[in-house]
Amino acid sequence: MSQTRSQGVAGPPQDPLTPTGSGAGQARPWGPSEAPPADWPSDFARVGSRCEFVRDRMLFARGERPKQMFWVESGEIHLRRISRQGRPMLAQRVRAGFVAEASLQAARYHCDAVVVRTAVVWQFPRQQLLRALQRSPELALWWAARLAEQLRACRLHCERLHLRSAAERVLHAIETEGSDGVFELPATRRDWADELGLTPESLYRTLAALQHRGLLRIHGATLELAG
Repeated sequence: MSQTRSQGVAGPPQDPLTPTGSGAGQARPWGPSEAPPADWPSDFARVGSRCEFVRDRMLFARGERPKQMFWVESGEIHLRRISRQGRPMLAQRVRAGFVAEASLQAARYHCDAVVVRTAVVWQFPRQQLLRALQRSPELALWWAARLAEQLRACRLHCERLHLRSAAERVLHAIETEGSDGVFELPATRRDWADELGLTPESLYRTLAALQHRGLLRIHGATLELAG
């Protein structure tokens, strides 16, 4: 099977976010249960290819020219940047949906996209997608609705960071991102702490306190609101 350039991209050697894994995304024909989601417009599904990326690979690196758009079916992708102080920063965590969709009309990627859990990802050639959006008003409206979903998610994240206590932030995340009070943790609790604006130690203490108070049940990587 052939490998596209976007599937094997690695950043410069001195970049602390450069992954060390050797896997790459592999495009392959759809199986019986691997068809595009039913709610995708046909003009969109037609230009996509389904691939698998192993942990520690990069979908793209900061500074590259966007050539593909990406939609995550399963797994976990992190968008990361490095602060001026050299500290890694988590810009976005994606376990379902689009990654860096704002790059469709950008000159360069502004983050590194790193696979933290082996992921099944759909790729869409940027130029083909742009032409499809220009031809189809239905597809353009559908794309606008997806961007609106991302905007609502960003607003919830900002709302969460304005909450004063660690417990409030944890409960808010479970209520807004979970399903019926059940929330699956990201790849590591350290990653989630960073996303919540907490230190790992503060998150660990908060989870233990919520469990002790009978407000939360913890089953491995699953958090469940009690009562």
